Amino acid sequence: MTEAAQRDGVDEQLDPAAPSVPSYEQFGNEFIRRILHKDRILWTIDRLLGDRIEIGPIGAGPGRTFTVSVVGTFRPTTGEELPGDLLTYRVHLPINVVFDLDLKMDRHRFNADVVVPLTLTVHVDAPLTIRWDIQVPAEADVHLSLHTPTLRGTVLQKVAGIESELRRFLIRIVETELAKPYVRRATHIDMEQLLEETWPAVAATFLPSGPEDRLG
Repeated sequence: MTEAAQRDGVDEQLDPAAPSVPSYEQFGNEFIRRILHKDRILWTIDRLLGDRIEIGPIGAGPGRTFTVSVVGTFRPTTGEELPGDLLTYRVHLPINVVFDLDLKMDRHRFNADVVVPLTLTVHVDAPLTIRWDIQVPAEADVHLSLHTPTLRGTVLQKVAGIESELRRFLIRIVETELAKPYVRRATHIDMEQLLEETWPAVAATFLPSGPEDRLG
């Protein structure tokens, strides 16, 4: 190599405007973070959960002393990315919930504004699977604001520790939903299979569609 060529090569390396070439590892990391950005994650969770959930009546409380029926209406999720080596989001799942409690001798209805914080971490599995790990919160991390239209319900709420029981009940519901097959399918994305199924549509965006596309 001539001295001039060597000098030009050095100049290219020192030129801050020269484009950098990422490694495969850097490309893969950037691909994951750009494909699964926050808004896309929240959009997916909203559609995964649907509009509402209905559970019960099922036993709850110490010794299954009462039964609970739940109708929950999901509101749009919010969230933020958490710092760290793995792509991780804290997702806030807001739910308007109606609890019907049957105490055998008495029935009560409670309305609640609930926010369930979920931690979603993105992993990769061999050979080309993207996996979302969703962690449910501890009981104390579930925000629950409970209301009842009756005085007896208000007394029961304070005396019987209903809020704590309902938090535990909600966590069980969320864990049950996250364990269902449709959630597993949505949180395990086989990229090789996905591209195999969608490649004709992807290729149509860059392949020529007719003779006129081959001109010039």
